[in-house]
Amino acid sequence: MQVTVIGTGYVGLVTAIGLAENGHEVICVDLNAERMEQLTKGIPPITEQGIEEALQANAARMTFTTVYPESDLYLVAVGTPERADGSCDLTAVEAVVAQISRLNPEANVVLKSTVPPGTTERLQQSYPELRFAMVPEFLREGTALADNRAPSRLVIGTRDHMLAERLETLFLTTAPVVQVDPTTAELTKYAANSFLAVKISFINEIARLADAVGADVAEVAHGIGLDPRIGPAFLRAGAGYGGSCFPKDIAALTALAKTYETPLHVIEGADKTNEAQLDYVLQKIRPVKGQRIALLGLAFKPGTDDLRDAPALRLAERLEALGVHITGYDPAAKTLLDQKPTLDEAITGADAAVIMTEWDEMKQLEPERLQRFMRTPRLIDGRNCWAYADRPHGVEYEGIGRYNQTFTNNQIR
Repeated sequence: MQVTVIGTGYVGLVTAIGLAENGHEVICVDLNAERMEQLTKGIPPITEQGIEEALQANAARMTFTTVYPESDLYLVAVGTPERADGSCDLTAVEAVVAQISRLNPEANVVLKSTVPPGTTERLQQSYPELRFAMVPEFLREGTALADNRAPSRLVIGTRDHMLAERLETLFLTTAPVVQVDPTTAELTKYAANSFLAVKISFINEIARLADAVGADVAEVAHGIGLDPRIGPAFLRAGAGYGGSCFPKDIAALTALAKTYETPLHVIEGADKTNEAQLDYVLQKIRPVKGQRIALLGLAFKPGTDDLRDAPALRLAERLEALGVHITGYDPAAKTLLDQKPTLDEAITGADAAVIMTEWDEMKQLEPERLQRFMRTPRLIDGRNCWAYADRPHGVEYEGIGRYNQTFTNNQIR
């Protein structure tokens, strides 16, 4: 098929590459002319495992332009940012649909953007000649290409059975296909992200209790994760979640629920716990005015340079407000912090280092380097990922819910 993808952010670009890999001709549209020029040269605007190779390998089936073509099938993957009140800003989605209607009033429009339940049905009423579907994405930044190639499921939300069949052929997957109405598909996306956020906040609360009673939250997570009703995924305690999806989607969903007078107590609680978890990490640092703290990892997760709602940046704001000098290091993300080009430079002279993103470089950071470069070899493991945590290492170490025991000077205390 020939398909037009509107928007070349994480979702749009990864989706477009996947469609090209399936043999389709893909026209990618974005109003950012510089981005289109770079993509035409095979240079991706995002950090994502394998994306440059995949982009170049499928260049013959991909066209990048700032001009909307007349097409029969459009995939809309533009941003839906959070408004000040937490609700979802649909300005870009609505503008794209209006433009599509002018070009081809009978086109097929597939929403990949995350939109509040009821949005697709409302657009269908406003543009009755267009044929709409909602196909939510479930991509994880850092592994988005792999997720796109081997999805866990394909959710197609539409009342047009012919369009549903066409989309099954378009996405060409062996994964289970869930065909539902558009509003159910929209809520499925929000429910998935909200549930994962709840799991993270749950284990973080257990981690705080583990610190208090003297238990190891990693072993607790392993023990409960073996229960098939629970599963091990998203049960790693740490500094809390961030990124472009969980915080924004929870805010949008809770804002929508309030308009229907249907409070989401569990989901709202997960959000409050996530914010409190960052304060818990701050308490472990024990910051003092004039200290030098090194933040190791700035992106919200490894494998990406995405800084949206990154816990490291929110922690940096709180530390700076207390008069602490921050140095930072990340192998991919770039910030306005006093960011150093190497990890060793970031920790030089530091009173404490805090792992905020579980890059392999942070996981394998040798104790000897901490002892050599830091003023005080003290490590706060905000991701419970340090490879040396459970062996003698001569570093004052503290994780999240790691039984309040640290190895110092090769002795357990």
